Amino acid sequence: MNDERIEETLDREDIQIASLDKRFFAFIVDALLIATLASIINIETIVQLNTQGFRDTIQALNAIPMLFLQIFALGFFYQGLFTFWYGASLGKMLFKIQVISIDMLDSPSLLRSFTRAFLREFSQVIYYIPFVFAFGDNFKRTLYDRITHTIVISQKR
Repeated sequence: MNDERIEETLDREDIQIASLDKRFFAFIVDALLIATLASIINIETIVQLNTQGFRDTIQALNAIPMLFLQIFALGFFYQGLFTFWYGASLGKMLFKIQVISIDMLDSPSLLRSFTRAFLREFSQVIYYIPFVFAFGDNFKRTLYDRITHTIVISQKR
């Protein structure tokens, strides 16, 4: 769908694009939730490394890749499931914004939700570069939003 048709559809349905500041704060809330969950899952390893005072550098270095993989997987399933079920993660719900499919104007399909979640998590791995696309887009779409034909909107009150 081209930008003119998207604009027409949004105007016709009285849909407002979510502001970047709300999206940023929702991102922070979600990141803190994932970090907290990862910390709880890995509490034993964290305590063990802390009590040893990081003397065993090899053990600490071996734990890092697994932690990154867990955070990636947690984020992937969290974003994918919540986007599919509710159209929004907990952070987005808190700031009253949601992800919709441009085609259906509803929560994205299961495939689109998980594709978006994977690309979102991968975007973090490559230094958040795909997030930059939101600054130059009329609809504040990131690269993964463009690929999955989704858009983030403000919820109607």
